[in-house]
Amino acid sequence: MFLEEFSIDKKDKYALIFITLFSLVLAAYYISFNQNLGIYCSDVYVYLLNAVYFTGHNIHSTLTIYLSPVICFLTSILMDIGIKDSISICIITGLFAVIGNVGFYFLLRMKFDSLLSLTGAILYATFALNLTWLANGSIDIPGVSMTIWTVAFTILAIDKNPKYYPHLFIVFIIAFFTRYQIIFIMPVLILYYLYRNGFKIKKQDWKHIKKGFLVAAILGILILIPVIIMGNGNFEPVSQILGGFSGSQGRTYDQAYSTDAGYYLTNFLNFISSSKVTYEHSTPVLENPTILSFLIIGILAIGSLLFILKKDYELDKSKLIPIALFLIAILTFKKTSSVITISITLLGLLLIGRKSKNHMGLMMLSWILVNLIFYSYYNLKVNRYIIPAIPPLIYLILTSIELINEKITFNRNIIPLALILLFAIQGFAFTLAFEPTNDFTAPQEMSEYIIHEIPDYENINIGVYNIRPYRWYLGENIIGIPNSEITKIDTGNISYYISNVKINDLNNFKEIKNIGKLYLYEKNV
Repeated sequence: MFLEEFSIDKKDKYALIFITLFSLVLAAYYISFNQNLGIYCSDVYVYLLNAVYFTGHNIHSTLTIYLSPVICFLTSILMDIGIKDSISICIITGLFAVIGNVGFYFLLRMKFDSLLSLTGAILYATFALNLTWLANGSIDIPGVSMTIWTVAFTILAIDKNPKYYPHLFIVFIIAFFTRYQIIFIMPVLILYYLYRNGFKIKKQDWKHIKKGFLVAAILGILILIPVIIMGNGNFEPVSQILGGFSGSQGRTYDQAYSTDAGYYLTNFLNFISSSKVTYEHSTPVLENPTILSFLIIGILAIGSLLFILKKDYELDKSKLIPIALFLIAILTFKKTSSVITISITLLGLLLIGRKSKNHMGLMMLSWILVNLIFYSYYNLKVNRYIIPAIPPLIYLILTSIELINEKITFNRNIIPLALILLFAIQGFAFTLAFEPTNDFTAPQEMSEYIIHEIPDYENINIGVYNIRPYRWYLGENIIGIPNSEITKIDTGNISYYISNVKINDLNNFKEIKNIGKLYLYEKNV
């Protein structure tokens, strides 16, 4: 039924088989790579412990069980069948990446031919930023995968058949409980509906919308109730969402705190293709853009120029208001809340779209701007936050290729085929860009040393500089103490202390083991 909407032909079948197999092999490759590299996103340890809670054993996860219950629950299933290591969540997040790549092909196929859609899916799968967070247990890629399917079903429901509204609502609920930031796609979807239908809901749509809302509400309740029960009534997303809408801009003491509003734009080239990945506070930093980045920028620049030349622009009264709104958004940027800036921008796009036939293109532009504006305002700058803007960016890249191909008199497949080849190579070669380090395997190695050398470790208190990895590896008797608090370590009720810096002025402890940058201290008897 779903495939009927796309008039799938033999080329599409080959393309779907290729993108599926390519995505599976790529995910498997990065699962293996990440297992050797270690866990560099400490959030992953929280998700792993949440998954353990879903299996029936709570290790201080009551206050965090609300985090991505979909990913954590699916990971718990793998744990129940015997895959108990961190590879379990890498497998789940890797499979979500595959689902997203296939979904992106279908989304692009609503506008482009099979070759360009395949090109877009490959680009999305192999942009350097996506590869950096692929199949490593983090939930950003899974969240975008579900966003892609949400957008696809929205277009199907609005343009093709309202029977897809129930599918849309169900996918949205799953997406929401995968990564709560899915709500940022809501104004984009509303904008597209207004483009196509105005401010009235069609009579034939109501039945399917009500059915979808009912089914989604039931599904949402079925997910929410156990999460709230397991969390003793705690459900942080409500306050986080309200904080975002009220203009909350991040904690100043966070290591990722930055007021650089241009962070995502100045690093844009690195997000496409990068030849070096280093680490800052355990977060991957992409550096040294390659020639592929400049190739993509060139395509976008030429495509934009051709788009401008193709249009016969006349400045009339209908365009003055949108232009004024965009100027207000620019001039007041960072001087008001992100919600106000986004609202002004979307209103301008809505007014432009009234006399435009390129509704899908405007929707994609709004998708980029909503994320770019919000995260530019938000003063915690982490490169993975902008991943949701990559799919609509690739849509614009493909649009540029279409415009360029209109001017080409020779083989028009050369640009798509070249991009598929070059970025497919990048997909597997990118692991060579990562700076060699054992910093992320050291916590596991230190934990294994403790397990083997201290038989009663489960019955003694162990102080640590960071509780997240060690609660996963060592269990419940972990006490977090910053390594700067020497007195607290010396006088605390702990028998051992793990530090990520060498401490020379402890009076009651002696160093017994060093692994990389980690040091294990034992209390003097």
